[in-house]
Amino acid sequence: MLIAILFLGHWALAAESWKSGQDSPVHDSDLLMPVSGRRVVIENHNVRLVFDEISGALLELVSKDTGWRIQSRSDLSGSFRVFAPTRDRSYSPILGARNKVTSITKSDDGQTLTIVWSHLQSEYYGELDITLTGHVELHGPDVWFDMSVRNESKNEVATVDWPIIGAFERPLAAKTVSRMTFGYGTGQLVPVYPEFRDERGYFGTNYPIQMGEGRYNLMLSDHEGLYIGNHDTAPNEITRWTLELKPGYDSSFNGKVPAGESISGHPVRIVGSVEHFPFVPPGQSSPLARVVLSPFRGGWQHGADVYRRWRATWYHRPVAPAWTLGVHSWQQIQINSAEDDLRTSYRDLPKRAEEAARNGIDAIQLVGWNNGGQDRGNPYHNTDPRLGTFDDLKEAIAKIEKMGVHVILFNKYTWADTTDANYDSDLDKLMAKDPNGRTYIYHGYEYQTPEQLADINTRRFAVACIPNESWISLSDKEFQESIDVGASGILYDEVFHHGGYHYCFERNSYGDLVAYSLEAGDQALAASFRNMIRKTVGEDHFLMAGEDPYDLETRYYSESYIRISPGHIPIDRYGDPQLNIMIALTGFDDREMANEALRYRYVMSYEPFNFKGNLSDFPLTLAYGKKVDALRRQYQSYLWDAEYRDTLDATVTLNGARYTDFSVFRRGDGKRAAVVVNTMRGPIAAKVTFKGGSKGNLAWVSPEEPALHSSGNIVRIPARAAIVLLER
Repeated sequence: MLIAILFLGHWALAAESWKSGQDSPVHDSDLLMPVSGRRVVIENHNVRLVFDEISGALLELVSKDTGWRIQSRSDLSGSFRVFAPTRDRSYSPILGARNKVTSITKSDDGQTLTIVWSHLQSEYYGELDITLTGHVELHGPDVWFDMSVRNESKNEVATVDWPIIGAFERPLAAKTVSRMTFGYGTGQLVPVYPEFRDERGYFGTNYPIQMGEGRYNLMLSDHEGLYIGNHDTAPNEITRWTLELKPGYDSSFNGKVPAGESISGHPVRIVGSVEHFPFVPPGQSSPLARVVLSPFRGGWQHGADVYRRWRATWYHRPVAPAWTLGVHSWQQIQINSAEDDLRTSYRDLPKRAEEAARNGIDAIQLVGWNNGGQDRGNPYHNTDPRLGTFDDLKEAIAKIEKMGVHVILFNKYTWADTTDANYDSDLDKLMAKDPNGRTYIYHGYEYQTPEQLADINTRRFAVACIPNESWISLSDKEFQESIDVGASGILYDEVFHHGGYHYCFERNSYGDLVAYSLEAGDQALAASFRNMIRKTVGEDHFLMAGEDPYDLETRYYSESYIRISPGHIPIDRYGDPQLNIMIALTGFDDREMANEALRYRYVMSYEPFNFKGNLSDFPLTLAYGKKVDALRRQYQSYLWDAEYRDTLDATVTLNGARYTDFSVFRRGDGKRAAVVVNTMRGPIAAKVTFKGGSKGNLAWVSPEEPALHSSGNIVRIPARAAIVLLER
């Protein structure tokens, strides 16, 4: 150990000629981790991790199931990185390569490791009294990384990178690697190798960089991958899954990863790190969110299974009205936009709703009912006197509800309209501030008039500090109006984001910066709304829905609204097979979108003329959508109540070639249904092979031919159609 410590000291002295952020970034890019030669190993049947005893760097990360050496080059390993800024300097890194451990302790069973770094050596402020305590624990293939931060320095601890994969290695046989991130209900693939897509712009970084968001990201190769997840249900901090290509591209025109181990004398590597944003003020301590790394075999679904295992430990489905539990459909109607497009008075609403009642539509999402119209006047949710009175709206809702159609009000509590006369200094105090004390502003949206569509008079939004108790009280008051007017629920638009911002900041009495998580505020606000419903109309009589609520929000919001497009990867559907997810149908012959609803168990929302028209405006879409829902009701145990399996339980081929436009549902008794969608221009004959062989006789049905037809495993599907092959 003495030799290793002397080696580390020698390296540190040799490196004093430069500091991170000075001179060329070549020094950071070429930085090698001093390796002591003393190794600490924790392993089980699934994974093996090796750490350096002196630096605490992760030297090896190996999947024993497949032999994949995810991290293997010791000199390109990493331990941690901290940014501890002051008011006069934001760029203030603390590099793990400059610091050795205070202690490193392995448990007797060899399954856990505790690493402590203290009195950290920073690049610009010398030694800082900051202590990091990391804990690594094995649970089958899942590796838990926990860390706590104790900050006794005068600097703020803004960010902590941990764990770090200093040189991410692709599986030996892999020709490509991509990263799956997700947003707005769909998975998104980002190339990592051989192309490395830069996501942040060359002007702001030293190297090409990717920063993934969401609860988890997946590193995917041909037949295996690595799950990287945030397993924390108290969202007090955000995490980012960051990849950096060092030293950069060989050819920036092609965006390719250099082929060799070095280029122009610089080591080639992709650095993977989990970046935490805890914002720990001086004199305080904070735990970081638990990070889980888990290698897996197979495609993205097997990576999502890691998340599903964790989700099952904390998720409880919220109470929802009975009408939402079975197959149902919606219509969305906007009656006023932010540009005063006053389409329908409150008194005339029942007349427009008659079509919905005649066609078996279960709910109308009413948009623009509030004063000023859609996306105007927030956070206030008063009725618009140009459309009628509060009593007019209440009476209209009561009439519509008697028709058997539920009225769901479009609401929003994310921000405040800065152009509204009610936006004053008192309201601005409730808005989220950046670290400089400035109000976060979101661009807003353009509606209908040439002036606004040209972004000339767009209404800009101030982002609300959701955790602020005064904001929650204000929102509760506005929410109460939706209960009092007799609606059957709300759909909280944009419940999933805050204009790209994540915290509201303020200075404490010592002048130190304090951060409050907007996501934590989301949970508090949703819980407050639920409590109000419980005390008044009851949770089984009032729907809490939202636009793409993220996973922690689905503990409160029972239905999700998204829009999909070609290339959709149903990662949210796979993550929760029974979550009600609704999609928009806006085309005048929208068979393809209705088929996707069937394929993915999505609720359909009919929205002619971009949710401003009537159902009679697009009879072709409505007729086919009704046939899809009738089929789902007839075979509900297969197509609604069963578990969505994506493509895992079957293969489909056309003339021997793999076909991917299908999905499989599996009932509790094991019987399956394959929904095969024809996305070709002409009819096709598809061969469906269920995994493990068919469990019973086969029969096919379709929206246009719902009666059972005995079948083999080859089904003929007309153009623009869908066939369901059932195991009977």
